[in-house]
Amino acid sequence: MKNKYLTFSFTLLLFLSFVTLQANEKNKSSEDLNISLSNLCEYIGKIQTNDSGAKNTCSFLPSFAASYEYPISLDFKLAPQIGFTLPQSGRDPNVSRMTLFTMLNSKYATSYVNFIAGLGLYFTRISGPGGESVLNNGTGSDSFPLPSTPVYSRNLILNFGVSHDLNSEWSVEMYTYVFNTLSSEDRAFSLGLGASYHFGELK
Repeated sequence: MKNKYLTFSFTLLLFLSFVTLQANEKNKSSEDLNISLSNLCEYIGKIQTNDSGAKNTCSFLPSFAASYEYPISLDFKLAPQIGFTLPQSGRDPNVSRMTLFTMLNSKYATSYVNFIAGLGLYFTRISGPGGESVLNNGTGSDSFPLPSTPVYSRNLILNFGVSHDLNSEWSVEMYTYVFNTLSSEDRAFSLGLGASYHFGELK
C-alpha cells in the first residue's frame, strides 16, 4: 500500500511539473544544461564495518549526473536530473554494485546560495558470480549466498541541498538523499559534495 501511494505521488508530481512547464513555455531566458561530478557517502551510520560494532562514515563513491533547469519565475526553477555511480565492489570483493538515480529537483535562488529540494527514484544493481561467501557473523562465521544474476532494488528518496555559483560556468553543491522517509527505524541518509559545469541554454 505504501509503495502504491509513493508511486502515485511521484507520478502526480511529474504531471504537475509538465503542466507548469507548458504554461511557462515562453520563459526561456535562464534555461541551463549542466553536468556534475560528486562524491556520494551512502547510508551514513547504517552499516557495521567491523567486529566491534563501528558504523560506516564516508567512502569514495564517484557520482555523475546531468540536469536541465527550466525557469518558472525569476528566482525559481525546476531541475530534472539523471545520474549514476561507478560500479564497484563493497566489503565483499565478489559482489559488484552500482546505482542509477533520477530526480525532479527544484531550485530557489537567493543572492548567495541556491536552495535545492526534490523527489526521485534511486535504483541499485547488485551482481555476483553465484555460490556462497563465508563471512563473520559476530560470534563465528556463516555462509551467505551470492547473486548469480543481477538483482535490482528501488527506493523513493527526498533530496535537500544548497549550491553556490562560483561564476557563470561553475558551481559547487552539497546535498543529502533521504531514504525510507516514513519509517523511523529504516530511515537512512546519503550525503554528497560536488561541482557542476554549466553549458547554458541549448541552441
